[in-house]
Amino acid sequence: MQFLESQEYNMFSRIVFDTAPTGHTLRLLSLPDFLDGSIGKVMKLKAKLGSVMKSFFGKEEPPKDTSELDKLKANVAKIRDLFHDPDTTEFIIVTIPTVMAISESSRLHSSLKKEGVPVKRLIVNQVLPPTSDCKFCSMKRKDQMRAIESIRDDSELGGLRLCQAPLVDMEIRGVPALTFMGNMLWR
Repeated sequence: MQFLESQEYNMFSRIVFDTAPTGHTLRLLSLPDFLDGSIGKVMKLKAKLGSVMKSFFGKEEPPKDTSELDKLKANVAKIRDLFHDPDTTEFIIVTIPTVMAISESSRLHSSLKKEGVPVKRLIVNQVLPPTSDCKFCSMKRKDQMRAIESIRDDSELGGLRLCQAPLVDMEIRGVPALTFMGNMLWR
């Protein structure tokens, strides 16, 4: 929420969060619901403790300020709503062109769809360019093209907008490299 509510980030039209692989990402996306439930339980427990204190000791401890818990609960609700708002948020699945990775991406999309998280695009990263000079590279590209073709037939991924990012000879780090990659993907 800091990125959305802070003035220092207003200059950005797009904020990208690069998340961990599937299992970690799904846990991250379920965190707001988990926290919301947990905070609610803590607040109920706190209210019950006042009654228990009165019945055991004859006096009720004065209720502590719950405004911080209330603020946290409201913030968690905002985050949950943000994850599910297709007008402000898009989850983009990024995979590599192998059968196993594409299968994992299909499973991820299925889970995201069940959670109501908007997904419109799939980026296939590290796609080899066509070549005739290297037999190994040609065979590898052929395997990649078969894997990419399987996306069109996949019940989960087939309806997503497919973007291909080529394998580049450097790690994409820093503003110039991110600009280069962004121009390939977002034009």
